[in-house]
Amino acid sequence: MTADARPTTMDPAVTAAARPRRTRLRRPLWALALMALAAAGTGCQVAGEPLAAGTTAPVAAPAQLWPDRTPAPTPTGEQRDDVTASRVPGIPAVPSGDIRKVDPYAVVKAEVAAHRNDVTGADGLDEETAARIGSCSGAERNCPIRTPVHRDLTGDGHDDLIIGIEMSDHLLGLRCYTLDKGELTRVMSTVVRPSSIEVAGRDVIVWEPSDTPHYAVRSVYSWDSHRHYMELKSDEIRRVEATTAPRPTETRR
Repeated sequence: MTADARPTTMDPAVTAAARPRRTRLRRPLWALALMALAAAGTGCQVAGEPLAAGTTAPVAAPAQLWPDRTPAPTPTGEQRDDVTASRVPGIPAVPSGDIRKVDPYAVVKAEVAAHRNDVTGADGLDEETAARIGSCSGAERNCPIRTPVHRDLTGDGHDDLIIGIEMSDHLLGLRCYTLDKGELTRVMSTVVRPSSIEVAGRDVIVWEPSDTPHYAVRSVYSWDSHRHYMELKSDEIRRVEATTAPRPTETRR
């Protein structure tokens, strides 16, 4: 057949074979176009795309107030912390490093015996509580020492000891101990009026009621590897639900 004799219409067999291929190629392009138009018209994100987090506040560097005023002088001389780690008197060394072998009730009794007249400070106890501790044991219901708790607070992979001593007016003597080269050492001692106490990792968290309704004081004590002591890491007031915290009059053992 010559060039002038080309048919004016396409062979039906060729048309039938080619049409499906053209249709298959065009259909995904139309589908993508429709999805893009729908997303643009409705404000929706296409599946798999990141969602906007909304408007963020601008970042600003701290602005110093009254920079022309003379700053307070740096303290000079020997600096001392109010409370530091201290060895517990009268408790035998534990060469194995297992603090669970230490009798927690004997620990508190040893401290009371060494500081029998202290009513304030780290060892301060009211007279009634100190007297009750003298005959205290784990089996005694009237014992003011709460059930001892063992947790790793220092991060050395070994358990430490947490003790709570119930005092009058819903006060609680909160004390923590660790073994330092086999010697029992107290690394925290404070008095709180808790609604609840938590342990999160190596943090001891104390919740105390606030004078403001629906608010509570949250204090976090964390291990300080430089001072070798459980330091007060943060102390803040947080809003809480009225039913989340135990009543102050409840006794938790």
